[in-house]
Amino acid sequence: MRISEMLNAIASWLESPNNEAILLAEYDDECLKVVAESCVQAAALLKITAETVEDIEPPEESKLTPESLDGLVQIATAFDASGDPELKKQASVIDELLLTIASPPNALSSIKEAEDKKIDELQRKYKKPSEELERLNKVSDSLKAIEKSQMTKDMRPLEGSLSTRTCPDHHGCQMARIGEDEFQCNIDKKIYDFKNGFTLNDGTKIPGGDVSLQTTTLDIPYFTLFDTRDDRMNS
Repeated sequence: MRISEMLNAIASWLESPNNEAILLAEYDDECLKVVAESCVQAAALLKITAETVEDIEPPEESKLTPESLDGLVQIATAFDASGDPELKKQASVIDELLLTIASPPNALSSIKEAEDKKIDELQRKYKKPSEELERLNKVSDSLKAIEKSQMTKDMRPLEGSLSTRTCPDHHGCQMARIGEDEFQCNIDKKIYDFKNGFTLNDGTKIPGGDVSLQTTTLDIPYFTLFDTRDDRMNS
């Protein structure tokens, strides 16, 4: 242990309210005050002395000597040759520690900085051509045109035709009934399922539905649908 470390440890003990001197002086308030003040003053003086001594005393010799590192290499080699999976893992950890110790002090930060720089450079290389292609191909204008054309508009239920005998894509063209709520255009043979929904040629999606859905929200009896105006006025 270095002298400065020992002096700082003694100072920390003197500043602690649980040191033996303060505990013994608790029987008298005046005595406790004198002892506590003295301990604090002594701790402050020791800290100053520790800072001075730290600059004077020579640096502590590192325990990471070539001999100690060679010993770790031998231990890692023995662990790796043991065949035990756990010991092999420990050998890998020792190898990684040895590589870290052998690397320069700023090696890790330098590697990370180089990787971040490379990532930024790749992002610039790929982002710039993409932006240039969007500008040349007028992608923004195309997106605006598609949005304005309503090619991808989804119709709400009951907003589109629930049943019709003419083709929704070819107005005036008759369709043939091929099944329940299913009709086929005579021009392009496209099948329209009015119950489950279909998609028009312009991309508009027509949801499924049924004519009977038009009256599901009415709270009046169904038989009153056939009443005349006079019948309702006189009822």
